[in-house]
Amino acid sequence: MEDKPLRVAMFTDNYYPFVGGVPNSIEKLTKGLRAMGHSVTIFCPQYPEQKTPDADPDIVRCKLLRYHKTKVYNFPLINVFSSRIRKEFLRRGFDVVHSHHPFWMGKKGHKLARKYGLPSVYTQHTMYDQYSHYLPLFKRAFKRYIAHSIICKFSQRCDAVFSPVGTSKAYLESMKVTTPISIMATGVYMVPKGAGGALRKQYAPKDGILLCSVARLAPEKNFHFMLKGLKRVKELTSAVFTCMIVGGGPDRASLDEAIVELGLSDTVVMIGEVPQPEVGRYLEASDFFVFASTSEVQGTVLYEAMAARCGAVSVYCSGADDVIVDGYNGYRTHEDIEEWAARVAALLDDPAEMRRLSDNAYEHAKQYSVEAMAEQATRTYRAVIAKKNG
Repeated sequence: MEDKPLRVAMFTDNYYPFVGGVPNSIEKLTKGLRAMGHSVTIFCPQYPEQKTPDADPDIVRCKLLRYHKTKVYNFPLINVFSSRIRKEFLRRGFDVVHSHHPFWMGKKGHKLARKYGLPSVYTQHTMYDQYSHYLPLFKRAFKRYIAHSIICKFSQRCDAVFSPVGTSKAYLESMKVTTPISIMATGVYMVPKGAGGALRKQYAPKDGILLCSVARLAPEKNFHFMLKGLKRVKELTSAVFTCMIVGGGPDRASLDEAIVELGLSDTVVMIGEVPQPEVGRYLEASDFFVFASTSEVQGTVLYEAMAARCGAVSVYCSGADDVIVDGYNGYRTHEDIEEWAARVAALLDDPAEMRRLSDNAYEHAKQYSVEAMAEQATRTYRAVIAKKNG
């Protein structure tokens, strides 16, 4: 029946307490689907640092074969051979399997779907070649060949693929993937006006402008470029401004040092990691969003900023290219300090233009709400289920 609630199994190689785009996306889609009456079970790693059990009974933590630690990133390798995964899968009687990685757990979910005659859906969240520097071995081969091959082969085997943005869809199509691909961004929560009032009083300079950037403090997020850009902004404008950087990660110490070396101690505030539900308050407190990441596939944080009434300046990357409409809700620049800084400085000198872009950004974000994305996912689930059963 068309209105029958669905039972969805999600398989992922990372989830909370790891902080990142994929866990954020899964959590939002799960909430949206459950609000529609569907049941969702998340199969994910059991992290050694997780001290308390999940309050959600539909999170299935899977034991690890190995937990590979590096200075910047930890890799949980789930024991996909455990009989418990299959037992939990069968006990819950799913209608569809949704994988969020093409690797270890994604393959496990796909194999279970095929074995028991269920449709298999995949979200292409990440351009994995951009993360090759985290690997202990075969960095160059992974970047040039292996990542692309894995993504395309896995996509081709599924019944449907979600691509967060048009550029990601075009990438898959250019690699000859013939599986039906639909664009579905990570949903965003629209932030009430005034939600960040207390934070604005705390961090905004008197009669000045408050900028914000949110991301994991890691090399691919390009914060060292941003700090150099902000130094140049100070040289280009007399406008008073402060920039909050929200997030934690392995680059924190080096960024703290750079702030001092660049003379930005009175301009940049390192907020640190905050719970995901609180991020919207920091964004709403701000006048504008600045970004320099080169690894975004879907630019979820850009949607989040816009849902909090922030236009954005970003460097060109696939995520920003699909979210920012130049001159309407923000601007994109090349990864050039002078160009990026000049664009930010021009906006600081024109508060009316900044407000116009931010108002447009809020209107743009409405079409990507959590509710809208859950409805889109449901339509795709029902379509592949009907095709599989027909």
